Amino acid sequence: HGIAVPPLCERLGDVPVLVDHFLRATCERFRVRHRTVSPAALNLLQKRTWRRNNVREMRNVVEQMVLAADGEEIEALHVPGTPGALHAGVDGDHELTGGTLQELRGAAERRIVLAALERNGWHLTNTARELGLADHASLSKVMKRHGLKRPR
Repeated sequence: HGIAVPPLCERLGDVPVLVDHFLRATCERFRVRHRTVSPAALNLLQKRTWRRNNVREMRNVVEQMVLAADGEEIEALHVPGTPGALHAGVDGDHELTGGTLQELRGAAERRIVLAALERNGWHLTNTARELGLADHASLSKVMKRHGLKRPR
């Protein structure tokens, strides 16, 4: 006997709570500062036509928004599938779709590390600490793997 849970499109009032949950979990997993969702972006998410496996889809959408947003607030332009939306990828040039899971994780890792380096003025010890890495040598290995070098 299973529990019948109505699809997300029938309980749009749950969208803000679910978005907040996935936002916190994603920021924690990627070790980035918590972001907020603008009212316009939340409105787009509430109007979105959610597919059958809608909660999993929402988690993926929130992950893409976190990776696409550079600032503290996620705007409407960060919502995937919105005309003119920005999508996170390698250097922000490619959508976060297609490719293998390993390639997508690598692109996300590169973007997260680069953002942390910029926030910390390229100070390796502080950046490593923010990212939860053991030391600056661990960060250096990650930087080398992604071809990240301090700008001159």
